[in-house]
Formats: sequence, C-alpha cells, structure tokens
Amino acid sequence: MNTVTNVVNYRDLLPRKNGFVFKVVKKEDTFIHTFIEGEFLQKLGLCPNDIIGKELNEFLSEELAAQKLALFEKVWEGAHGSYEGKLNGHYYLASLSPKFAGNEVIEITGTAIDVTEKRKKEINGQMLEKLSLVGQLAAGVAHEIRNPLTSIIGFTQMLQENIGNEDKERYLAIIVSELERINLIVDDFMFLAKPKEYIKITENCMNELVHSVIHSLEHEMKQKNITIHSTLPSQITAMCDAQQIKQVLFHLIQNAIESSDKDKTIYLSLKITHENQLLLTIIDKGCGLTEERQDRLFEPYYSTKEKGTGLGLMLTKQIIENHNGKIILNSIAGKGTTVEVYLPLSI
Repeated sequence: MNTVTNVVNYRDLLPRKNGFVFKVVKKEDTFIHTFIEGEFLQKLGLCPNDIIGKELNEFLSEELAAQKLALFEKVWEGAHGSYEGKLNGHYYLASLSPKFAGNEVIEITGTAIDVTEKRKKEINGQMLEKLSLVGQLAAGVAHEIRNPLTSIIGFTQMLQENIGNEDKERYLAIIVSELERINLIVDDFMFLAKPKEYIKITENCMNELVHSVIHSLEHEMKQKNITIHSTLPSQITAMCDAQQIKQVLFHLIQNAIESSDKDKTIYLSLKITHENQLLLTIIDKGCGLTEERQDRLFEPYYSTKEKGTGLGLMLTKQIIENHNGKIILNSIAGKGTTVEVYLPLSI
C-alpha cells in the first residue's frame, strides 16, 4: 500500500490580499523582523525590504514602536497577544504567538488581516449617532438663541445710527460684528438640525464663488501676509447651493490661511475630471497634522484651533455629501495639507 505524503506550501496559508504574516526574533534588547509577506503590505505603503532585518523604530513612529515593543516582550515571555494597527488609512488586526524550543521562546510568529471596511463601518456608525445627537441639541439651542439675538443686533444697529462719538461707534461696530458671527454659528446649528431642508440648488459659476470667498478673506490674508495662487479655468458652472458651497470654500481656505505659519503661499485650483466631476484642490505648506488628528477632524466639536467650535469641517463634509460629493484630506505634520473636494456638475 502506497502512502501519499501531502507537501504543504506555507505560501498557500498566507492571508494574501487581505493580510500578511511575519516572524520576529529578539536580539539583545530589541526585536528584529526576519520575515514578512502578504499583498496587504502594499496598501500600507510597505514592502518586505522596509521591514526585514529592521528594528521597530526604523519603520514605525517612536510611539507605535514603544507600544509594540511592550507587547512583543510579553509574547517573548510565553503569552499570546494581539493588537490593532493602522497605517495610511488602513486598519489591520494582528495576532502574535510564541514559538518554543523546549521551554525557551525562540521566535514570535504573527498573522494580520485587513479589517479596514469593518472599522470604517463602525466609525461611520458612531459618527451618525453623534450627528443625530448634535442635530437634536442644535435644533433646541438655535431656536432659543435666534429670537433674543435678532433683537440685540437690531437695537445695536439703531444705536449706531444715532450716536456721534467715533470711539463708541467703533465699539458698537465690533459688537455688531461679533453678534453677526454668533448668528452664523446659529445658522450652522440650524443646518445641523435639518441639513437637507436648507439646500437651494441653482446653476452657479464656481469661479465667481471662489473669487467672492477670497475677497471676503483679503483683510485676514493681508494681516498675515498670505498669498493665494489660483489656477481657475475661464468658467465652470455647476448645480449647487451657492451659499453652502461658499461656506465650504470659506472654511477650507480659512483653515489653510491659519495653517500657513512659514510658507505664506496657498495653492487653489479648479478643474473638470475625466469622470466629469468638479475638482477643487487647496494646498498649503503649513504646519500640517498628525495622523491621529486627521482621524478626528470631522468629529463634532473636535477642533485643532484654540477658539474653534469644532463644527466647521464637520459641516463642510455634511454639505459636500449632501451635494453627492466627497472630500479627501491628506496632511503631513510639518509639511502641509492637501484638500480635494469632488462635486458633481449636476445633482
């Protein structure tokens, strides 16, 4: 009777497109990767040569390297472990196991699988829940504030018309300006409560909307010595809500202005893509953002600014999505930020 021996190729066991496998050994007081393979590495922006033979801090940030080092130490002592990693917008779940020779651990083997879609669904679900709660709060707060605010603005403007003292006129002008800013915040709350009820779609020249917003920010740009280098075609028209798209432009350009601490030039362009979409691109070479801050940018009430409300970018994303568009933000700490807004030419 013949015995057939099945030869198992370890490569057949690799989580190919949706993961990777790796091996780690401890040399002196550090851990070195001796093997790694899997197509998911490409999505993470890595290749085996970036990792094999390297210490953790040679291809990871100092913080991430420290976290993994602590976990690897526990596994090297004989325990099993797992962790969730994130790189370049992709999430993965890794499990670690010790390999023994007698009573001694000689190697750590790890398997990782792509959990990006699952995590994004969870994050979107949490975001929708937050937005619902914010909307309910917004509706009540906005209605309570709007009536007394309207009266205060009206009476303040009446005082402006009947006063002869220049200093007092200047103070009243500041009061009116700040009250109008509060009024804009109330408008933001109203939009959060019932966003789609506020959309008024008409045909608009996008070039004019861009120029209008840049003009409204000229004073702030002069104070900070900021220049906007714009690349705009002769005319692009799109079906959209002009006021809401101006609000999007205002938030994004103002963010770029406030981020441009060293390089004082902002690059703005409009064009039509091959998919017949409008693409607005805003690039600054300012302070940029860490990956952790990028992940939270569109959360309600999360702001990187000292006096920010945490509503601007969340409202921006909401408006763009209500126009069947999308926003992509890529930022590198210390190097700047690129924002891309895609909008359909008709809705």
